[in-house]
Amino acid sequence: MTKFVGTPLRGIQFSSVSDEAVSARISTDSHPRIRIDAGGRLTWSSGALTGDTNLYRISANTLYTDDLFQAALGLVTLTTSGTPSTALPDGALAVDTTNDKLYFRSNSAWSEVSPGLISGDLDGGSLPIIFEAEVTNHVVLEFNGGTL
Repeated sequence: MTKFVGTPLRGIQFSSVSDEAVSARISTDSHPRIRIDAGGRLTWSSGALTGDTNLYRISANTLYTDDLFQAALGLVTLTTSGTPSTALPDGALAVDTTNDKLYFRSNSAWSEVSPGLISGDLDGGSLPIIFEAEVTNHVVLEFNGGTL
């Protein structure tokens, strides 16, 4: 049986990390709107259905969600002074605030984003496509190889 003791209030002797430690719901809710389990996982719901959004510790110094994380004012994964060297997961972005450069991480390596040029084989293999952004000429998108 779980006991709540001390100041601040502490729950001890839970049976497992998935046991509900703290939750909050409105009197008409059938499920908690927020739930913290004994392992530290936070789960949110509408109150009508079980939790559908979560945030938890996946390893040392790392928070994780099984869902989408959005930030209204933006999200920066790493700020650095010079070329990044931190080993972050592929897909991470880094901003070099000393040299005003942007980097992305792919194949376990950092690559500088070249100003104004992103190229790729976007049509399935037959047509290489190049996009250019030239802010000084007020060109937002340009298809290099045809009319756009």
